[in-house]
Amino acid sequence: MKSLHIKPSWLFFLIPIGVLIFVIVPEIQGKYTVYNTKKIGLQQDVVTLDSLQQLTEPTRKDLQTIKKLEITVPIHTAAYQREVFVYYKTGGMLFVLAFMGVGMVVSGYISTKKKTAPKNEKVDFTFEDPDSDAIGQRIAWVGVERSGSNFASEVLKKTHNGYKIISSSLTKVVAWSFFLIGLNYVVLSFVEYYQIYDVSLTLMKAGKLFFTSGGPFLLIGFMLLLIFTPKAYVNTSKRKVSIDGKTLPFQHIHALQLLEKFTESHSSGSYFSYELNVITLNGERHNLLNHGDKDYILSDMIKLSRLFKVPVWNKGVV
Repeated sequence: MKSLHIKPSWLFFLIPIGVLIFVIVPEIQGKYTVYNTKKIGLQQDVVTLDSLQQLTEPTRKDLQTIKKLEITVPIHTAAYQREVFVYYKTGGMLFVLAFMGVGMVVSGYISTKKKTAPKNEKVDFTFEDPDSDAIGQRIAWVGVERSGSNFASEVLKKTHNGYKIISSSLTKVVAWSFFLIGLNYVVLSFVEYYQIYDVSLTLMKAGKLFFTSGGPFLLIGFMLLLIFTPKAYVNTSKRKVSIDGKTLPFQHIHALQLLEKFTESHSSGSYFSYELNVITLNGERHNLLNHGDKDYILSDMIKLSRLFKVPVWNKGVV
């Protein structure tokens, strides 16, 4: 009898699938039933009110019903419209979260395929001792960048004239998700205000509505989208590196520095991240790569070291 082999990573997909089937779908169905019942009741009240108002000789009971419905129909209509926008906002958020989940799964799959590709197989690499070099003895071994990540947030990508360092696809998925969630809530909140409320929208009210809806998510996403611009260019034909607003000829690059950083975070926990820095002939350090995937950064490190024809200094990373 053959044993059933299941990858443990696939079991994690059972959690969101189970929550979707047994929790979210029944909850949505229940809320839709209540919503549809309210909608039908409101429509009946509107028809009844219109019919009674058309009467030429309404009875006392008809007048009482008209008076009652003239009060309740506008209130229920406004409540119904607000509920409609709640569903629009929730539906938009669920759509973006689905996009984010699919994007993360696809990005993770592509990342794994790239790391296991034959061209990225681990090869023997010899690091050189920085203490045997005059420049290596005086450079700092703290991170150039204060921030870090626990995944491959940056990638070295091949171009027609060399390489460029850009945000990874996973970083872009997260940025777009923040931006779209914020945009969804901000736009629908302003449309809701103009459709339901008769009060004019002042600057202070608009600002409050912006920041109490999806404004913070929109701004965070927008700021993350700004970092999509390439961080550095490596031009192999001109043998130059454009980084930190400077252009460094290959012959001005003395070595590469690989270092490890430990980050403590209350939101994402503690993790190690890694930096690959360019060391110039005058001892300046410029950051090329900064993320938390060691396999990726080691692979890119080897490519850049061979391209620049310089040694790599490392203190205990591998």
